[in-house]
Amino acid sequence: MRQVILRFKQGYKIFLAVAAIMVIQLVSVGQIFLCGAVFIGALLAFFYFLSTAARLETAAAMNKAQAKRTMLIGLLLRFFMISVVLAVASRISTNLFLASSVCFIVFYLTALGVLVYFERR
Repeated sequence: MRQVILRFKQGYKIFLAVAAIMVIQLVSVGQIFLCGAVFIGALLAFFYFLSTAARLETAAAMNKAQAKRTMLIGLLLRFFMISVVLAVASRISTNLFLASSVCFIVFYLTALGVLVYFERR
């Protein structure tokens, strides 16, 4: 988990650049009210990765059966977290739901790219 947080600290400029691009795109098409969706998607992706890293670190010290159960429970909890946040966003507006979903996917892929980039260096 410490390694994931360290990589996120090293790649914060990349995350800020992605967020800035997304906000600029939203402002340029006149959808200023959806700029909060960028923040929601970024937080959702960040907590998703922290949860995954914490579960992996915990499962590494367990035997195979316990680790499998821990990872399965973690997967269900992360799925529930994403479902709840996106369900609330869909109740507010369809545009907010779509923007939050797209931002989550973009930040998730960006986080994977950052982790791969800094681990290969």
